[in-house]
Amino acid sequence: MGSHKGGRAKRGRFMWARWILIVVLCGGGVVIALCVPIIGFSLLADGVEEMGAASALSDRGRHTIGTVQDTRAESSGPGSGVDHYMLVGFAAPDGGRHDVWVSGEKDVGDAARVLYDPRDPEVAITGSVTGKRVDGIVHIIGGAIMSIGVLIGYAVGGWSRLRSGRPRGAHGIT
Repeated sequence: MGSHKGGRAKRGRFMWARWILIVVLCGGGVVIALCVPIIGFSLLADGVEEMGAASALSDRGRHTIGTVQDTRAESSGPGSGVDHYMLVGFAAPDGGRHDVWVSGEKDVGDAARVLYDPRDPEVAITGSVTGKRVDGIVHIIGGAIMSIGVLIGYAVGGWSRLRSGRPRGAHGIT
């Protein structure tokens, strides 16, 4: 009988560690489950903004020549490509001087042809409106998959588990 109590006490001593592990694992899963749709909705909003900017540039955009003032290259991480950006300064017909970061790969001091929105000169590109639209569409599709698609996946998975009546495990986890 004494050994039985000792065994139970030993198991009880480490029960808190098991619960901490369960909470940490479930909490990590919840964080990931919430982050993916949040990132997706951000991409979706970015895509809608890009499409709006492309439409504004297509409808009322004006061309001018600017000067590259600075450059930078960014990478999303190992194995990904490098994106090149340049800070282009230009003068709008209203006399205002504007500096915008745009995609492109030129040297400091080079001239760059800029298409900008006269109502909002900070909306500017050195590429094509079609390229801006393609970027917007890619962001919208990616954002929809990451946000709406993942949320639907969660709902369908939960619904199928409820309909099948499968238990979740001894502690309700798995």
